[in-house]
Amino acid sequence: MDSTTEPAMDVSPLIDVGFLLLIYFLVTTTLMKQEADLSMILPGVSSAQSEDVEIDQMMVKIEGDSSIFINDELVDSDPSDRKVPVLADRLERYAASAQIAGSEAMVVISCADETPEQRFVDVLNACAASGIKNVSLAQ
Repeated sequence: MDSTTEPAMDVSPLIDVGFLLLIYFLVTTTLMKQEADLSMILPGVSSAQSEDVEIDQMMVKIEGDSSIFINDELVDSDPSDRKVPVLADRLERYAASAQIAGSEAMVVISCADETPEQRFVDVLNACAASGIKNVSLAQ
């Protein structure tokens, strides 16, 4: 017996555990597709469907003297005419074009502080008569 021999350490189980951990992390890692981040249409992926046409929102502005403007164009200025015929006609055409395009009509109403409440209600009634349900208010 030789007393000078050193004890040997077996590293094969350590290598096995290392490989098992490596395989575990490779299997559980999800790989991201680089093409998805580029928002490009690659050959063979495109479809024949067309995208929806976006219709811009309509801006209705009511001044303090009850004048009604659509996109800075005067349409109704008579405060005694509660049916606002020109506004109603423009809203109906706008709603029809939005329906044809397959999008939702959106009207943004901006009122001056001194606008009579009845004039605002007249504009809302014209929107409702045209079938426009998406109405928002702006300052």
